[in-house]
Amino acid sequence: MRLYHAFILPLTLTIMLSSKMLASNIDSLEASLPRVSDSLKVKILCDLCWEYRSLSAEKALAYGNKALQLSKKIDDKSGIAQSYNDMGIVYIGTGLYDTALEYFNRSMDLRVQLKDSTGIASLYNKIGIIFQKQGDLKKALQNQLLALDIYKKLKAELWIGYSLNNIAIINQNLGNLNASLDYHKKALEYRIKMKDKYGEAGSYGNMANLYLKLNDTLKAMEYYQRALKLFRKIDDKEAISTMLNNLANIYIFQQKVNMALPLLKESLELRIKAGDQKAIASTLLRYGEAYLVTGEYNKAIETFYQTLYISKNIKVLEEEMYAYLNLGKAYKAKSLYDSAYKYNQLYVSLKDSVYSNRLKEQIVEMQTKYESKEMKHSIDLLKSEKNLAEIRLKQKHNENLILILVIFLILISSVFVFYRHKTKQKLEIDAAKLKYNEQKISAVIKGQEEERHKIARELHDGIGQKLASIKLAWSKLISDLNLEIKQGELNIVTSLIDQTAREVRTISHQMLPNELEKFGLIAAVESLVESVFKNQNIKVSVDTYGISNRFPAEVELTVYRILQELLSNIIKHSGAKKVKIDLLQKISRLYLIVEDDGVGFHFKSNNPTSGIGLFNIESRAKSVNGSVNFDTAIDKGTTVLISIPV
Repeated sequence: MRLYHAFILPLTLTIMLSSKMLASNIDSLEASLPRVSDSLKVKILCDLCWEYRSLSAEKALAYGNKALQLSKKIDDKSGIAQSYNDMGIVYIGTGLYDTALEYFNRSMDLRVQLKDSTGIASLYNKIGIIFQKQGDLKKALQNQLLALDIYKKLKAELWIGYSLNNIAIINQNLGNLNASLDYHKKALEYRIKMKDKYGEAGSYGNMANLYLKLNDTLKAMEYYQRALKLFRKIDDKEAISTMLNNLANIYIFQQKVNMALPLLKESLELRIKAGDQKAIASTLLRYGEAYLVTGEYNKAIETFYQTLYISKNIKVLEEEMYAYLNLGKAYKAKSLYDSAYKYNQLYVSLKDSVYSNRLKEQIVEMQTKYESKEMKHSIDLLKSEKNLAEIRLKQKHNENLILILVIFLILISSVFVFYRHKTKQKLEIDAAKLKYNEQKISAVIKGQEEERHKIARELHDGIGQKLASIKLAWSKLISDLNLEIKQGELNIVTSLIDQTAREVRTISHQMLPNELEKFGLIAAVESLVESVFKNQNIKVSVDTYGISNRFPAEVELTVYRILQELLSNIIKHSGAKKVKIDLLQKISRLYLIVEDDGVGFHFKSNNPTSGIGLFNIESRAKSVNGSVNFDTAIDKGTTVLISIPV
């Protein structure tokens, strides 16, 4: 039977009993119920609630309610407090944190009346865990510090170690990494002193995580190995697989894949035996990253798809998000840019969703050291609100008024700082998203241009040269054979060869304009206009102003491609009779203005129905930090203004 009022829910790994041991203990407790007094029956019912917590929340709560009703019937305040405590633990396991908090507060009121210091400390610990799960890290830290204060007075060194460990983790989540390391070291001292091997191993693992955040890889590996060694001794397979995974992750980062793969293999085998789908997905993710390092992209893709399948089934967003990201990397490495772009988009979309939810759920307040005066005031106020007589400060009325005033001022300042920080965070996230989208557009356009250059070279140097050779051979054959009777038919074939060669040169020229590379933007624009409108019944004029030098190659190519798209749209859709093109430079900006007197159209920015051509124009302009303005309406013609910094 467990000890009452001494339960702690550590924030790190928890020891799990085997199902056989649990079943044996439950059978023994249930068999003893009919033979004992009501006061002892309350304790047994509470124990059954505890034992069933990880097997069946429904049965656990049923036994907890029986204990509560019987305790009330015989007026056993200790039993009532314990019933509320145990059912609160069950509600934590089911994710009903508000209900759990309500039950813990009811238990707290009774334990204060009973002056049960150990039980009060235990409740502070569990309440702190709830606040941490809800993202209110300041309240979580306050409650853990209250628990630590009581345990120190009681000299309960085992629980002092757990409280210090929990405080260390909260500080890490708050970003106070050095404070977190200090608390972990203190916790480790207590755990070694108490010969708490499980707690000692947990501290090593937590400190390794912290050293990783501090970019001390050697220390992290040392402490993961210490943790792994102890977890192997106590045969905690779940913890063993976690340490193996963490060590493998470091080796992958160091590109020592041959050292990572055996660790991942053992970790995956343990997790498959345990049936932990989330953990399996995590290990598969590491496997895929290892294959990326070794260049085995097909294996990597297959592994990431397995990760994606599992994470979607169990709705684990982190693993799903990183599976998308890594699939994008793998496809990019294979030069499959469409697939890479698709999975990068899925990653960005899911990442935006995850971080948006986190921003709504978490309240991050900094500077929460145990020794600070502000935290001392907050602790004292919380003690007063809880009406804890044995730990309430003996202050005069005027001192309380001053304290309330100070707390009020601190809260106002904190709210101001929080909202300013939140606004800054949003701006940083928006800026990062904008930068990513710009990089993505630039990468797509760059890929398109490289592909066009490649095709153009193939057409010009390959097919074009072969057509020229065919024509020479054909002309020689005609001359040698001297077939005057069939000369007309042969000339038709010769003409077709010439026509095909011209078309190949035209396509090659459109994809890789020689004038742009050799003579610059103005010459290329004039050549483009001449070729586009050569056989069109459209009057066109081209004017240039203030342009005396060449522009960066990327800018010139962007303007050329935009003009190509605009002229193509005019011919296909506008029905225009006149087109005016202006290309001018003013100080540090290059402007392209294209006007036509055509039928116009309805245009809305960022509207998918506006067409892929207009989207391409906007994307290309954004890729060089430029902007596009469309001025158009039905039967009013169209004016397009492109502005690019140079």
